Amino acid sequence: MTSIALLDGGLGQEIYQRAPQVSSRLWSVAVMLEHPDIVKGVHKDFIRAGAKTHTLNTYPATPTRLAKAGLLDSIDTIYRQAFFALQQAIDETGEDVDIAGCLPPLVGSYLGQPQRSFEDMKAEFAHMARLQPDVDVFLIETMSNTLEARAACAAAREQGKPYGVAFRLEADGNLRSGESLNEAMRAVADYAPTAVMLNCCDPAVLTTAMPHMARSYHTVGGYANAFKSVDDMAKGSKADALEAREDLSPLVHTERVQQWIADGALVVGGCCEITPAHIQHLAQTLEQSHAIIKFSQLG
Repeated sequence: MTSIALLDGGLGQEIYQRAPQVSSRLWSVAVMLEHPDIVKGVHKDFIRAGAKTHTLNTYPATPTRLAKAGLLDSIDTIYRQAFFALQQAIDETGEDVDIAGCLPPLVGSYLGQPQRSFEDMKAEFAHMARLQPDVDVFLIETMSNTLEARAACAAAREQGKPYGVAFRLEADGNLRSGESLNEAMRAVADYAPTAVMLNCCDPAVLTTAMPHMARSYHTVGGYANAFKSVDDMAKGSKADALEAREDLSPLVHTERVQQWIADGALVVGGCCEITPAHIQHLAQTLEQSHAIIKFSQLG
């Protein structure tokens, strides 16, 4: 029986949507500062849905983004609060799951080549990793260029814990930087991540890429978003401008994920607008034919 690591779904967007009175470029972190119980509630819903690896709610909380918002002095508090919310959710559900530290793009999602050095970015990623000392694994997400991805991998590798790196592909199958998927996978291979994945892509893009990924690396996976478009976000708008697709029901999502698994994916889950209901349908379907495991249990 093949083992599949099942991640949670679109944590940040689910949190943000449950607090419609909050509008901020800090997205789900802004919600957490005002309504921490919402964060715990979303974690509990994803745990009960059957996901085995759950990411801390710190995606927008990079030092760069917090400094821009005037909240850099609160970074320690934000990371402690994020860990506390997830740990509470785990304690209250009694489930055995991974806590995943989050290493996201430093400036924002959907951007091209950064105007920063490898060492500068590695230092910032290392700072974030140190703020998440008690996690079981690290997930590097939504990488849109190989320089930033390598810097994140270098920082994650130094922590001595399993970690995965996920790239975002555009509609043309390349990274926002213009680099190809082949270039991206080669760029991180020497860092030996536990898994190389795609995330926050259109599902069709992920479907096209998965067979090639599986031939190119020993452990691959993917988790797509369900947005109509991220173009406004890429231009600097708030998450408020994003719209969910209406054609990606839990059943359709499960069918797509099953195709990725058939093509070689060993890590799956969901990105933005993939809800606990999507993950529950997926978990209940997969458990009939696969062993559902934590990311830390990948061979």
